[in-house]
Parts: sequence; C-alpha cells; structure tokens
Amino acid sequence: MRTTNEKQVLQQIVNAGPISRSQISRNLSLNKVTVSDIYSQLLHEGLIREVGHGVSTRNGGRKPVMALLNVGYGYVVSINILRQRFSMITSRLDGRSENYASVSTRDVDLTTVLDMIDEKIATTVAESDNRLLGIAFGLDGTIYENQILGASLKGFKNFDLAKYFSDKFQVPVILENLANESAIYERDFAGEGVYRNLISVTIRDQVAAGIVTEGHLYRGHNGEAGNIGTCPLADRYQEKSIQTVNEYVAEGTVLQRIMAYQKLDHVDVNRIRRDYLGHRPELLSILDEFSYYLAKVLGNLSNTFAPDAIIVNAPILELLPEMMDTVRKYVDDMAIIRKAPLLLTKNAKEASLKGGASAIIHKALGLDDLQLTFSNQRSAVLEGVES
Repeated sequence: MRTTNEKQVLQQIVNAGPISRSQISRNLSLNKVTVSDIYSQLLHEGLIREVGHGVSTRNGGRKPVMALLNVGYGYVVSINILRQRFSMITSRLDGRSENYASVSTRDVDLTTVLDMIDEKIATTVAESDNRLLGIAFGLDGTIYENQILGASLKGFKNFDLAKYFSDKFQVPVILENLANESAIYERDFAGEGVYRNLISVTIRDQVAAGIVTEGHLYRGHNGEAGNIGTCPLADRYQEKSIQTVNEYVAEGTVLQRIMAYQKLDHVDVNRIRRDYLGHRPELLSILDEFSYYLAKVLGNLSNTFAPDAIIVNAPILELLPEMMDTVRKYVDDMAIIRKAPLLLTKNAKEASLKGGASAIIHKALGLDDLQLTFSNQRSAVLEGVES
C-alpha cells in the first residue's frame, strides 16, 4: 500500500506530466526532500521516466529534470461480456487503448465463453513485450465488493469471475457493471475533470445508471444503485397500465419493434437510418415512444440527483443522434425543478471498456481513491525529449 504522499506525487506525474520535482513540491505543499525521496523510489521501480529538461526560472539556475509516467511499464486488459459477444481492449497506463476486438458468443455456454476469453488474454500476453498488470471485467448486473450478486447473463450470478482469472494470470482482477464503467469513462476521459457530479445512462440489454458524486462512484446498498431498468413507468396513454423502464426503453425492446415493422429477422442499421431520414411514419412512431419514455427517465434522474450533466450511452442514439433533440424537448415539457444538460457520449463503442481500463489502472498504480485525468494532454518545453 502506498502512503498518502506517495499516491499524491504519482498522481501529479500522471495528471500533470511532464513535471519537475520542484513543481510537484509546490503543487502539493510538500517538503522538497520528501518529494525527491518518493520520486527516486518511483524512478527505481520503473513507474516513471525522465524525459529531458524544462525551462529554468527567470533567476537562472539549473534547468529542472522533467518526468512522465512510464507507459511502457506494463498494460491492462478491459473486457465487456454482453449477451451474444464479448469485447476487449488493451490499454497503456496513460489510458490510450489499442487492439480492440469483438468476439461473438452466440449459442455458446458459459464454460466455452470463459475459455474463449482465457485464450484471447493468453494470446495478448504472449504477443506483448510488456507485462500484464491487471484485468477489468464489465457486465450488466449487480456487482459489490468484486462479486457478482446478480447478472442478466445465465450462470454468472455468484460465480467468482475475479478469482477465476486472477488465479490464471496472477494479476489483480476487478469487476464492475457496464453503467458504472461508462460513468468512470465520462469522469476520467471525456469530462477532463469538469463534471464532479454526473450520471451516465447506458441502454443495452438493460437500462442502468452509473452515478458519480463528488468524483466518486455511488454504489448504494450492496451495489444496487442505478438499477433503473426495473423501475415502474406509467403508460403514455393509460396511466393505470404500468410496465418497467426496460420494457419501454431497453435496446432489445426497441429493436424488436423496428424489426417487426420492417419484417426482418435481423437488425439492418442502414435501413433504420434510411427510414428515419425518409420520415417513415412507422419508424418515427416507434422512436417517438422511445424518446418520450427515455425523457421521463432522464427527467426524474435530473430532478432527483441534480447532477452537473447526464450522459446517455445508447447505440440507437449513436445511429440517430438527432433524436436527442426530441428527448430534450420532452424533458423541457416536464414540470420539474432541475433540468441537467443532456449529452450523448463521445465514444459509445468503447466507453465502458475504457472506463474499466481506468478502474484497473487505478488499481495497478495503487491510486484507487484518487482522480486520474487521462485525456488531459499538456504541452511542455523540453530539451532532448524522447520521441
């Protein structure tokens, strides 16, 4: 376990590098000797590297040596397990992702899925010159203290997925639900530290919310916070008719209705886009229903939690981003006090994967409780900077 001072010094180098020891000392109001001792230890461990000299002060003197996080120290793997596929990325310690892969698991049992993931990770390890530092798994369900208490996927409930892969690869393994991973992504990558209080709503097999309060995930009792898909929602035309949010808004429900009107047994995204631009009344009616009920969900979240922003992560909205105007209009029509900005995620495909990568990077660096801002790219004047 790192001490508080060690954590803060490493956090400064991750977030503000290239940075000098003297600047770290000033930023943290720490004694220069203390900073130098920690700096030397991190350099010896190989976690940081020196990249040249900065500009000397106006009074002259020696130019300060600048340091960066050593992204070559190792890498992490982030995996999302969905109903009919799993996706995977590898990420360097600065959050930059590589090697995106998506593997179909249609009609495959749990044991085979685990074998396929095992093989994919093993291949990545064998092909990499650096070492694996940790693995993150994301899936729909209730996860608490790294255990799966409930899952939409058959066989995963109460299965110790973290121990299974930790024993195989001898690295830390963390589990998180997809909505929380998306919220971590918005906090650490997309928001660049702007949003201390945000909600990320993911719409996949289930509708769920990841909630960040004052920079930290809010999990609630046994990790059950954000399970909005099972909440009751009154029918638009018959208030006495009650269904769940999932039955009105979940991706599968909407796509099934679209495929039924198109008389297809598969999702044709090109045709959906074409019908939308062509103002096909059948499609517009389905999407209007979706927008109306989604607005109800987002408006209630906005009024209840008063976040700085609500970010929506939904494939249907990535395909048809113009629909957000309709959603916003329905929210504006609601008689509620708090109406937070409603935004679309900038990276629907990889948001949860990159959020998982951030979570395991925090774990690998021993910085679980500190903010890391990966998308902050800062320029610096250096001499002899490595390419």
